[in-house]
Amino acid sequence: MTEQELLWNLVKIGVPVITLVTPLLKLNSSIIRLIEKLDAISKHNDLQDTRINKHSEEIDIHDRKLENHDVRIKNLENKECKYEISRKEI
Repeated sequence: MTEQELLWNLVKIGVPVITLVTPLLKLNSSIIRLIEKLDAISKHNDLQDTRINKHSEEIDIHDRKLENHDVRIKNLENKECKYEISRKEI
């Protein structure tokens, strides 16, 4: 085999290999970037879940306080004041 034939065989084998490998390398780098972005989105989502859960707990506390206030107001409205009792006696 001469040098020319050897070079020609290398070119025949090398060009298709390079043609196949280049898009695969680009695809691999794109997949890596997507995975990194998904990880960042997942961390951000976890942070949002934590905040939402905290706010939900605060809302529940406020709801309980509001219910307690409503009950107290109804009790006060149902009570007769001392002035009204004294007026009835007259």
